[in-house]
Amino acid sequence: MDYTKCDKASDFEAKFRTILAKLDVVEGEETWQQIDTALKNLTSLVKAGVTKFDTFVPTMKQAAKFINSSVLSERTRLSASGLTLVEELARQMETRFHPLSDLLFPSVMKTCGRANKVFVTRGVNCLTTVITYAHIPEQTPQICNAAMSDPSKTVRSSAAKLLMSIVSCCTVPELTPHLALVEKAIAGGVVDANPDARTTTRQTYEIYVKRFSSRVEQFHAGLSATAKKYLKIEDKSSGSNSNRPQSQFAAFRQRQPLRDRISAQRANAKAANSNGAPGSSGAGDAPATTATGPQRPRPVRPMGRAGPAAIRRDGTSALAASTGAAAVPLTLNSTSTKPSDPAAVVAAATTLEPPAMAAKINSLENVLMSPRSAKPTLARLF
Repeated sequence: MDYTKCDKASDFEAKFRTILAKLDVVEGEETWQQIDTALKNLTSLVKAGVTKFDTFVPTMKQAAKFINSSVLSERTRLSASGLTLVEELARQMETRFHPLSDLLFPSVMKTCGRANKVFVTRGVNCLTTVITYAHIPEQTPQICNAAMSDPSKTVRSSAAKLLMSIVSCCTVPELTPHLALVEKAIAGGVVDANPDARTTTRQTYEIYVKRFSSRVEQFHAGLSATAKKYLKIEDKSSGSNSNRPQSQFAAFRQRQPLRDRISAQRANAKAANSNGAPGSSGAGDAPATTATGPQRPRPVRPMGRAGPAAIRRDGTSALAASTGAAAVPLTLNSTSTKPSDPAAVVAAATTLEPPAMAAKINSLENVLMSPRSAKPTLARLF
């Protein structure tokens, strides 16, 4: 039987009954190819122009449940044949496809949330073709609800693409009754957690602004601050940017870069060095500078405090010589096997000047006697 030609309604009904009998079987390993062939024959009939007959829509409603079963099949070939039939119906019927959209649209929409990306891509392409040719504005609420509230990110992303097709293809009179829901879907889609959904919704918003410019201001007034940020809409209610307090990060960005600051410091250092050269005026008054700025003078240890006294080899005190006091020899007999009398050493120290006496006593406290040697060991206090 040739399914590529059909000129009469009676011929169509006869061929359709044959196809319907092959579709009315349970899908299995032995029957799925029979169902696939029947779907392809029905697609050929649609391409032949049978949609012009008045009995076509009531007749196709009889096969709707079999088409839906094939679209939702786990077999990719069988599902592809069902989706191809739906696309061809929309191409041939255009706006007359509306009576069949309520029967076929939900099953195709389910394929947009499948785990397999092949099914998702085919389902989105199928519905995009249907919307392009048939418009189906009556399905706008279902698409908007899926884009806003479906828990699956795959479904939300697919619904965002279908919403863009709806806004692009439907006429203004067709879409006007659903504009409030479309605006709500756009406002929720631009802040969606899925980046693909956000990107597609921003594109939908650009199309919406061009086609419905009279509603743009009203739409902007109802957007949240986050949605305005993603859509790059200036918030007029908060005033101009010059009156807004700057954040700490903005103030930090306005600081001079570190490289420029270091370059300026080096230039100042070179200028200071050139001013301090011999023969220039004010050379003695210019403070020392480095690459990082002026250098602080090092603190000077006060000289008024008496330092520790040192004992010379001849037994005299170095501190006494520096202060002008008479040198007092220390009677330490280095040749004897016993150390000198400590009382004699202390008595000699008492003859020094009062400022140096304490230093002399402190130095004598560091006299160490070696336990193994009979010779005394004198240590200098630092």
